[in-house]
Amino acid sequence: MPEEKKTRHSQQRDMIYDYLRSTHEHPSAETIYTELKAKMPNLSLGTVYRNLKLLEESGKIRRISALQNAERYDCICCDHAHFVCTKCGKVRDLEPIDAREAAGAFTLEDGDVPLGVSLTISGVCAECRKNALDQKGKG
Repeated sequence: MPEEKKTRHSQQRDMIYDYLRSTHEHPSAETIYTELKAKMPNLSLGTVYRNLKLLEESGKIRRISALQNAERYDCICCDHAHFVCTKCGKVRDLEPIDAREAAGAFTLEDGDVPLGVSLTISGVCAECRKNALDQKGKG
């Protein structure tokens, strides 16, 4: 039987997790680093990445593969979808979804049992669309 890896308690990890719980944004590791650096001068970007990985492995947070080659992080771990704006990069939570119901929209092989769903919808958010229409109206 494999030995369970023990993880030491870390003040830095606690601060990263607290930051994620305090925001409705879906920050990147770089954003988290920038936001916490003033409070924790010894914090490094590598430390942020390592702690995000540990928090993800423990099930406390979710990594979102967003657009623009930047992974984002979310502390809401129930199955839900995200909307990512291709213009401004903003990530927004969508309503929670039932994994089995969502999987019904796809063809699975007999015997496959869905355990979770990760869905990202990309498009242009209402604010960016409005700004584009306003600019078009001025031109």
